[in-house]
Amino acid sequence: MENALLCPTLRPIFELELARGNEVESTESGWTNCAFSVVMKNRLCHDSVEELKLPSSVRKWKNTDGHYALETGYFCDK
Repeated sequence: MENALLCPTLRPIFELELARGNEVESTESGWTNCAFSVVMKNRLCHDSVEELKLPSSVRKWKNTDGHYALETGYFCDK
């Protein structure tokens, strides 16, 4: 994966998931407002992410559009 593309503010979530044994499934962005996305094979451990105490620019989102496989994730306002 192209590490230079990953937002430094979101990197702790990525590293946490890799440490848990999760794997990257895709890095292709399917939505126009997202310049780069990382899709993990398994669901994120949101409880552990909340313990990271990330800045307020990192927000949790929930997808309710059935056209996409993702249900929840995180994005950065920066």
